[in-house]
Amino acid sequence: MSKITQFIKEVRAVFKQITWPNRDTLTQLSFVVISISILLGGVLGGFDYLFTRSFTLLTQIKSTPPPQIEITPEIETIPESIESTDSANL
Repeated sequence: MSKITQFIKEVRAVFKQITWPNRDTLTQLSFVVISISILLGGVLGGFDYLFTRSFTLLTQIKSTPPPQIEITPEIETIPESIESTDSANL
């Protein structure tokens, strides 16, 4: 138990030696930290949005099959007048 009380006394002595910032400095530094955090959050959020959109577009391009083009041969129809003459000649 005496080790614990000795430790607490030493901690209190060290805390008395610390120079704490005044209220104005603390307010200014807090404002800087919050501003930088918001700025970096916006930049990282923007990059996240761009990467998400680009991966979405890439997966949509890859997953959609290429358009199928139907090639139908053009069949010329024989006019009836020729058909009737051909069958008569046979």
